[in-house]
Amino acid sequence: MLSYEGIFFDEEGENLIFSLEKKHLGLVNDKLHCTFKYHPTEKELFNNLVGEYFDIYLVGYGNDNRNSAFMITLPEELKEYYINYDTDNRLKVPHITVSLSEGASANDSKDLDFKALDKPVKVRGRFGYYIKEDDKEYVSFEPYYDYAKKLY
Repeated sequence: MLSYEGIFFDEEGENLIFSLEKKHLGLVNDKLHCTFKYHPTEKELFNNLVGEYFDIYLVGYGNDNRNSAFMITLPEELKEYYINYDTDNRLKVPHITVSLSEGASANDSKDLDFKALDKPVKVRGRFGYYIKEDDKEYVSFEPYYDYAKKLY
């Protein structure tokens, strides 16, 4: 079942992001990513982007001792695909949650007071899907066509 879609980072990208984190909290986020849509509908699946690489820029950092995250800018060609809205139907700040404290929710990273970095930092990521099936969870860079399955 498809849980969410977004930009995911390989080990090199993750290591760069971790190295820039100013205050690491106790729990590392599952797989570093920027969510474009949580529980996408069939019309919100972007198979045309899956597997493609994109350069994003870390432009701000926030930490409130519960969440630690980077605010990012997306390339122009991706902005129309970023459809990550909050419960009040406001577009969330594009971000990457890096670490959390016990009991914190990665969803709250969007509300951090992000401070601008001295200069933007480029990180290369790949568009993909985070999938949960039975007892395994993984990132897929293959198109998702199994609409017969419940998406979430």
